[in-house]
Amino acid sequence: MAESLLSAPLGYAAIESLLPHAAPMVLLDAVESWDSHKIFCSAQTHLALDNPLRQGGILSVYAGVEYAAQAQILHARLSAPVEDSGASRKGFVAVASKLEAQVRDLDEISAPLQVELTQLAVTDQSSLYQFALSAAGTLLLHGELLAVLAPAEQ
Repeated sequence: MAESLLSAPLGYAAIESLLPHAAPMVLLDAVESWDSHKIFCSAQTHLALDNPLRQGGILSVYAGVEYAAQAQILHARLSAPVEDSGASRKGFVAVASKLEAQVRDLDEISAPLQVELTQLAVTDQSSLYQFALSAAGTLLLHGELLAVLAPAEQ
């Protein structure tokens, strides 16, 4: 399949079908583009009053880690070899590191969120990504995510 077809934008329904979550926990609205090493997503769910990550009515900037984790899952599923596409593996974020926040709360940001991830390393058991969460050209949160994958089910 040509790379241009692989990087076609995806909407909410396609994202929901690829994530192990259901609404309202599906936080990303669109995959804008992706290739074998990067993914760019957007979201406006940080403004939703029923966002499940709100605590005391406030959405911390560190909820951005979950936005990045969902983009990481999407990238792994979208870039999996065709022969592996039906075999989804369970995994979890083992480490969120090098986190640097530039704001306190996400719900104070009125512009759509942009989530950019770059794959740094991948093995059969884990993947490491660098991420940046921004809005209207302003960096809000960045860091790295290490995801660990469960063994493939037989």
